[in-house]
Parts: sequence; C-alpha cells; structure tokens
Amino acid sequence: MLLQRDRQRRRWQIRDPSIVVKILKLELDGISCRCLDSWLRIAVKPGIEVFTLMPRDELECLLSNALALEKLILDGCKEIIYLKIPCVLQKLSYLSVFGCERLQAIDSKAPNLSSLFLTGKPLELSLGDTMQMKNLAMFRQNVVCYARAKLSSTMPNLETLILRSDEEVVNTPMLPTKFIYLKHLTIRLVSGLTFSPSYDYFSLVSFLDASPSLETLYLDVCQPYMKHESVFGDFTHLRQIPEHSHFYLKSVKIIGFSSAKGLVELACYIIKNAVSLECLTLDTLYGSRCYGETDTTCEPASDGFLMEAPPRAVTAIRTYIEDKVPPTVKLTVLEPCTRCHARAEC
Repeated sequence: MLLQRDRQRRRWQIRDPSIVVKILKLELDGISCRCLDSWLRIAVKPGIEVFTLMPRDELECLLSNALALEKLILDGCKEIIYLKIPCVLQKLSYLSVFGCERLQAIDSKAPNLSSLFLTGKPLELSLGDTMQMKNLAMFRQNVVCYARAKLSSTMPNLETLILRSDEEVVNTPMLPTKFIYLKHLTIRLVSGLTFSPSYDYFSLVSFLDASPSLETLYLDVCQPYMKHESVFGDFTHLRQIPEHSHFYLKSVKIIGFSSAKGLVELACYIIKNAVSLECLTLDTLYGSRCYGETDTTCEPASDGFLMEAPPRAVTAIRTYIEDKVPPTVKLTVLEPCTRCHARAEC
C-alpha cells in the first residue's frame, strides 16, 4: 500500500467488519518523519500481526515509539550509516541487518535483544548488556578469528553461533575464554580469491575446546580447488594435542571434506575426544545436494574437481579415519551424486 497524500486517509476504512487484517505492508514515499506517527495511527489497526514498513530514510522516530516491537529486520537500507536503538524497546529480541552497505555502527540499548543476524563489512557494535545474547549469525571477512577472540568474552551465554567467512587469513587462536553454553556451531568457509591456502583447519579445535556444552558441529568448506597441504604429502605426520573429552558433542557434519591435512586431523581429533559422538558425516562435495529428490539438483562441479578431489578425500578417510571410528558412531561418507555427477564415475 502506498501512502503519499493526506487525502488518501479515507481509503483505509474497512467496510466489512468481519475482515481482520493480519499482514500490512506500508511503503512510504515522500512522507516526512513529522507525519509518520499520524500515518501509523491510520494504518495500524487491532489484529495486525505482521507489519512491514518501507520508509525512505530515518527510523529514529519510528523506533522511539514502537514500544511493542519484537522483531526488526533491515534489508537493503543503503542510506543508513548509524543505527541507534533506544532502551524503550523492552520487547525487541531479534535484530537482522543485511545489505546495508553504508552502515558503520550499531548502538543498541534494547535490554532484551537475544538474537542478532549481521552481514557485510565489519562495523562498530555497541550492544549494551550482551549477557542476554543467545543466538548470533555473522557473515563477514575474518569472522572466525574475530568470533573466537572477541565473542567468548563479550557474549558468554551464546547457545547458537553461525559464522561465514569469504576471507579467513588468520588461524583460529587458542584462548582461555569459553563459550560455556554454546550448543550449536556452524562455520562456513568460502574459498575465494582472498582465502589463504595457509589457513589451518585444525586450528578450529579452539572452538571445540572452548565449548564444553557443544552438541552439534556443522562445518562447510567450499573450495573448488584444494590448495592446502595434503595429508598425502611427503613425510606426513598427523598432529595431536592433549586429550580433552567432549561429553555432549553428538553430531558432526563436514561438507567439502578433502584430503587437506588440517581437515583430516580435525576429524581424527573429534573421533578421539567426542566420547558421546553418535554420527559423523563427511561429504566429499561442496555446496548443496539433491539427496535423491527429483525436483532439485546438486551444486555444479567441474569434471576436474570430480575426478580429483572426491576420490582423494575418500582415500584419506579410509586410510586415516575409518579404522578410528568406534562402533557406537555412525560414519557416513558422501561421494558424488550418481544422478547429478554421473561423469564422476567415468
């Protein structure tokens, strides 16, 4: 619905009282912030459950008066440079910001913010009391190192953490700080032009040691061309670190598993130390799979990749991992799909 002039107010009258509007999308074009309150009084009626507002620019006057706001999503707001969320938003628990290219800082005083989703370049974060933060997703460069170095001390009560990095050049550091309550960890590393081939996947052990309550680990390594040191290199010796039992880790899935030495060492560490592990899935492809569904397809892969990477990954699993898996753990090794990647069998 497009509101532009005062004379359009009459159009908001609902003639049939039996009709209850639950979803309202309000797009404002040419409306000043001074008029916003009057427009909302006209448009927002009892019974509305989902309200999408698309303003031209400033949100300050809206946020200052939306006392019942529980979920705020900013998508593609290219004019916003500084986002300030006042403390009066007592009910705000979810904030999602993506596609805001010019955004430089977020200053939130909302006391009950517990879920945060951020994409884009690094920005200045001031979130007030971060002890309430339970769920966090961040997509940015070098976010894995940042999360381990900063978040375990500033957001110690996280339960779900999702990280995606298109550029990870620094190994994950080993630190004494802990994610005491973290249960679900997802890390996606995309091998782009700036992804360092010297990055050590084995350094991700730092997250495991810092997360004593971890139950699920999902690692997605998207690398069409494996440039890391192979486990089949000359004089290969698998590294080991002091044993540290993980009592709650039950499910581990690694997508894009290859013969990279660090990945093999990480899998061996998990098998040895995750005493409650129930299932370990090693997928030798990267990206999405069809899983046998006829209306979907696996992510395309070059013939060169299919003929080289998956066979070497399977050999690495059989050589270094398979015989270490205890009988109580279900090991699933996924090879190229026979329907989508039939040429991989040639």
